[in-house]
Amino acid sequence: MQISRSRDLTVEVRLMSEPCLWRWEIKDRQRDEVVDNSWACEWMAYDSREEAYRAGRKRLIRLTSR
Repeated sequence: MQISRSRDLTVEVRLMSEPCLWRWEIKDRQRDEVVDNSWACEWMAYDSREEAYRAGRKRLIRLTSR
């Protein structure tokens, strides 16, 4: 599910099957690759879609404000 976009980066929120929690990904749309991921990079997952989105959006803002 595509949620928000900044430059060519997109925040996506996905439901994980094991454990049953939500994670965010930041994808580079031009290169079609994941540049950051809450689960693989930080081992963070969230109880709700909204909580995962807020965390992903916060990370996206940090990445793009440099």
